[in-house]
Amino acid sequence: MRKSTLFLMAAMMASPLSFGQEPQTLQQLADSMELQAPAAGDSQLRLPGIPNAKVKLLGCDYEQLVGPQGRIAPVVLSDTPVRLSFTVKRGEEEVTSRDYELTIPATEKAAEGGNAKPNVIPELLQWQGGKGEYTLGDTIGWSGITMKEGKAMPTREASALADDIRDLFGREMRFVGHDKTVSILLRLRPVTGHSNSESYRMDIRPGQVIIMADSARGLYWGTRSLLQMLKQGNGTIPCGKVFDAPRYEVRAFMMDVGRLPLPLNDIKTIIRTMSWYKMNDLQLHLNDNYIFHEHYVDAGEDPFKRSYSGFRLESKVKGKDGTPLTAEDLFYTKKEFVELVLYAQRHGVNIVPEFDTPGHALSFTRVRPDLIYQGPMSKPKRRCEMLDAANPEALRFATSVWDEYLGTKKTLRANRQADAVFSHCPVVHVGADEFFGDKEDYRAFADGLLRHVLSRGYTPRIWGSLHAKKGNTPVMAEGVQMNLWSGGWAKAWDSIRQGYDIINTDDSKLYIVPFAGYYRMDKNHKWVYNQWKLNNIHGQTVPAGHPQLLGAMFAIWHDEIDRLHKGYMCYDYWPSLTGSIDVLAERMWGQAKAPRSFEEHRQLVQAIGPAPHTDILRRKGDVAEKGLSLTPTTLPMALGKGSLGPAYRLKMELTLDQATDGEEQVLLDSPEGQLLAVGKDGCIGFRRADTMWFSFDGAKLPTGKKVTLELIGKPGSTQLLLDGQPAGTLTLRTHHNRTEELIATCILPLETLGTSFRGTVHSLELTPAE
Repeated sequence: MRKSTLFLMAAMMASPLSFGQEPQTLQQLADSMELQAPAAGDSQLRLPGIPNAKVKLLGCDYEQLVGPQGRIAPVVLSDTPVRLSFTVKRGEEEVTSRDYELTIPATEKAAEGGNAKPNVIPELLQWQGGKGEYTLGDTIGWSGITMKEGKAMPTREASALADDIRDLFGREMRFVGHDKTVSILLRLRPVTGHSNSESYRMDIRPGQVIIMADSARGLYWGTRSLLQMLKQGNGTIPCGKVFDAPRYEVRAFMMDVGRLPLPLNDIKTIIRTMSWYKMNDLQLHLNDNYIFHEHYVDAGEDPFKRSYSGFRLESKVKGKDGTPLTAEDLFYTKKEFVELVLYAQRHGVNIVPEFDTPGHALSFTRVRPDLIYQGPMSKPKRRCEMLDAANPEALRFATSVWDEYLGTKKTLRANRQADAVFSHCPVVHVGADEFFGDKEDYRAFADGLLRHVLSRGYTPRIWGSLHAKKGNTPVMAEGVQMNLWSGGWAKAWDSIRQGYDIINTDDSKLYIVPFAGYYRMDKNHKWVYNQWKLNNIHGQTVPAGHPQLLGAMFAIWHDEIDRLHKGYMCYDYWPSLTGSIDVLAERMWGQAKAPRSFEEHRQLVQAIGPAPHTDILRRKGDVAEKGLSLTPTTLPMALGKGSLGPAYRLKMELTLDQATDGEEQVLLDSPEGQLLAVGKDGCIGFRRADTMWFSFDGAKLPTGKKVTLELIGKPGSTQLLLDGQPAGTLTLRTHHNRTEELIATCILPLETLGTSFRGTVHSLELTPAE
């Protein structure tokens, strides 16, 4: 959706009334107008009229087809339904109409007997079937994209496409510049009169595919559709023409990494999966804490000292006592985060970093305990995480943290903002949800955050809270995006009237808390696919083409950490995550009505397969197919096999020579984690890349004795055998030594054997299983 509203005046004329009864109110008149359907080739929408009233076009859900001035796109490949809404004004009264559906007809008829539309996710907007088939060749060219010293150079999009073809089909592609005879030609050029940065066209001929777009992102989306078609056809696809464009501008996912450590490699896999389905917005919730502080208070303990908190970015900020703002278990360096943002952009995804204050801010209050909120609260047992929104020093502290990543006025004046950590993030999120203190304190703090971010040249996003925090203190709205997550905290129409651009983040429909008994959108995928309406937010319906309705976002929240954590990781809820992405991508990009049944959609997901270069289950490679058998000669020994996900059975014969109390000995190692022959507690165990440490309590290797160690890995569970007998009690050492209801998946590390093992490994046998 566009961000500014441009209106078209309609001629004042009477319109027939519905059901033979004249409406009595302006709203009834606005909702009962008759629209004249355009004819093929029409360039201008004919607007309805109401006596003594002004009718203006408010918006179209596909503004690529009907622009803000009512202009119809000059080329329409196939009949396409759109939804339009209007404002109607009479005197001082103005109302917004309901959605009206019209079909924009094709500008020319398709050939008789043309090929049926290929199936991709999300569905292609327009298709004009041709005849014959295209078979993948071995050359890629480009036009109008990158020039260097007068010579066309391989572009990022061409290189990415070649890399993905290699991964999916095992075929090497050659770059041959802008040669018109190439198998795949990427062309940067306008594709329609009302195009945007994500639209693209595709012309599929028997010997060539041409993808055209206004922008690199549009080209990239076109390559996603091409790859999905080629995957299903094993390198062959039907000939025809495509025009494709998104229905909504923001197609988002929010991941809570503040409470549950998430390795960068997992985030990259999420990015690749999002881009496979043309999702374009990844919000990273970078700080948070265990929210059920009352569990500690009621047990007579201090949650300020006991509750888990995390701030995932490298920061220079420390408290007077040396307490760091940055989490000590897992964090991303500033350099790593910049590289992640650029990686995401190469895959068509914008990263939106979020710092949440004044609530959910235990990592902040631990650095500045003098800034804990002192006013009356509706939930006083959660006071420890609330910054003092009534104290101007708290706002100064929060904005100083932001400036570490946004850049300061000094760097802006010196034109050095490009050096800032968030300089490639046009949108940043200031948090500001679930503050349980005074409404005016909240409003002043939120307004200060928003104005500060705007002053640094960024677009701020905020969690909607102004219905619950009604008051007199103004809160900045112009140029601000708002997540509407709870009907009790913010209302859709109120937020629009206040001037916010809104994103449907309806908690009752779009939230997931893995393995919890609440917020389980992942258990309702079929309902979401069939019945969810993006423009209905907690019971309030907004016109689908309203210029302030940007799109929607689903979210994964990790409430169940700390005392509640069972040890799960991204691997364990991956089906919930990716299953949500493919469903919501279809509903956010595609038409209001789902193109096929949910069951057919799931079959198509399987036929298309996962995105290129994604293997979060760690089941690719020769070791997953053949296993591993070796007799080591020296340690450490490079294996170079990466890692293996469940199911597997590892059998090793080994002798431990010596062990020192409190000193770990790593038996197997990789970026995925370590298998510990000796943990800090002296027991066998494993530590994952997400920093979770599991110990087989009571299972210790004897010194000077040959032992057969077996590890049986299954999704969600890991079992240890010593000399054929079950050994130890599996315990999550991280947090609270939990032993019950564990979700203990071990991704087996296979890069190095015997990294710091003091002893001999006589043999190693690894058997993968289905």
